Amino acid sequence: MSDDKLERDFFELADKLLAIANDKGQEVDPGVVSEALMYAAARFGTFVMAVNSESQEDFVEDRSQSFKFLSGRFRDMLDDNFDDYSENYKDYLPNKTAAEE
Repeated sequence: MSDDKLERDFFELADKLLAIANDKGQEVDPGVVSEALMYAAARFGTFVMAVNSESQEDFVEDRSQSFKFLSGRFRDMLDDNFDDYSENYKDYLPNKTAAEE
């Protein structure tokens, strides 16, 4: 599978998950939605680590390395998105900035 296809699939899936989160954010506190997404990501990430392990012993042994990798990826993605919002705050939240002015 090409890198372009993987990237397209990645962003398509991310957009679908964000659409669900945005819909739910209209019904419940967005902070709860954020926590649920983080829980789901942690749960699924743990599943992927287990599936990719040769054995339960390897799974347990690789914990530190896996945590370091996943938390580093999350930190990178959080940093990228924070920068994006910092640069586009008024575009992403026009009602909020209009109320402050």
